Amino acid sequence: MNKPFYCCVMFPYPSGAGLHLGHYYNYAIVDSYCRWLRHIGMEVFQPFGYDAFGLPAENYARSIGGDPATVTWANIDRFRGQMRYMNTLYDEKLVTCDPSYIKWTQWLFNLLRAKGLAYKAFGPVNYCPSCDTVLAKEQCGGGFCERCQAKIEQRSLNQWFFRTTAFKDRLIANLDKINYPTGTINQQRVWLENLHDWCVSRQRKWGCPIPVEGETDTLDTFVDSSFYFLRYLENDPDVFLRPENYQPVDLYVGGPEHACMHLIYARFINMFLYDQGVVTEEEPFRQVIHQGMITAGGAKMGKSKGNAVNPDAFDPDELRLYLMFLGPYQDGGDWDDKAITGIRRFLGRLRRWLSDPGADEIDLAPLHDFLHHFITTWKVNKVVSTLMEFYNRNKDKKPSPRTVEGLLGMVRCFAPGIALHAENKPV
Repeated sequence: MNKPFYCCVMFPYPSGAGLHLGHYYNYAIVDSYCRWLRHIGMEVFQPFGYDAFGLPAENYARSIGGDPATVTWANIDRFRGQMRYMNTLYDEKLVTCDPSYIKWTQWLFNLLRAKGLAYKAFGPVNYCPSCDTVLAKEQCGGGFCERCQAKIEQRSLNQWFFRTTAFKDRLIANLDKINYPTGTINQQRVWLENLHDWCVSRQRKWGCPIPVEGETDTLDTFVDSSFYFLRYLENDPDVFLRPENYQPVDLYVGGPEHACMHLIYARFINMFLYDQGVVTEEEPFRQVIHQGMITAGGAKMGKSKGNAVNPDAFDPDELRLYLMFLGPYQDGGDWDDKAITGIRRFLGRLRRWLSDPGADEIDLAPLHDFLHHFITTWKVNKVVSTLMEFYNRNKDKKPSPRTVEGLLGMVRCFAPGIALHAENKPV
């Protein structure tokens, strides 16, 4: 039996700031891609989850005298509300701080340890005195903590490591056959000319406890995110993954900032589980693409810059179409508050046109073919312009009820909330 197309987005960390525009650009547009696949008759598996442990939640909870678990679950509830408002079809499957997930993170640690691939040793580590924890070398750009900008100290500590170097040659060799963006492959190749064993100990409380008696450290949150795409596939809480449920991710979408750490750790863990017979393919992702960045005035968005845009302030269909219209998906684009009004007007005109049907049969096949080409090649701006051009060519006609029904089936892949005026709906 054919398995559904497995489309996976990199799951978010539920910060107190809620979903930002970059999340929306990722999740809403990938949702439209999945909707289109369903529209043409494909079955699609579109799961979702939350990467819930981590230093930011612990630091924030400390600053307000609160509990990280309480803060995190409140943030997740906010994210869930925003995802509903976004009108997506993601199926939430897991939260990494839930006990049902923690047990599998610890199971993975124990399995690696049993195979001689997790060990404890004294060694030099990068330590942030402000965050009060060890950091990976990639989190210490220029000798400063990427989160708090404190100067990193070099300390010698007794830490847990995963023996990633044992997989170095295979990780490098497979770069010649994986379907990732060229820039990501090049970054991984350089990052793997200098691979060290992965230090997974963190001196924090809000993380998965290391399952060793007397151990007070927790695991690096990159361990939690190294296998979540496999847990999505299994509903049985007592089995990590049944063989009949396994399949690799057909399309994995997320930011280019994860080119090395997350994507290499996920490859390493999947390769290890392949050796254990848990999965049947050595590489976890058949294709990886990165969405572009949404900027404002050419600058990166952020609250600290005063140029952040709150996605909740906009109609979700208008925002989705506007973000698509900015440019090809991998390129991103520059936000313009005024330009979204053009999308609003277009949707209004299209809704009124479709709400007033007549007898004109319009051939939708060319439109379907153009939309299919542009959404499957991620030229999402062309999807919107094609819809606009179609409307402008045909706006003087009175579309038949059959035409309206066929066109709505396509339009709702990209503006899923569009509704006709009730009194004028075609019979």
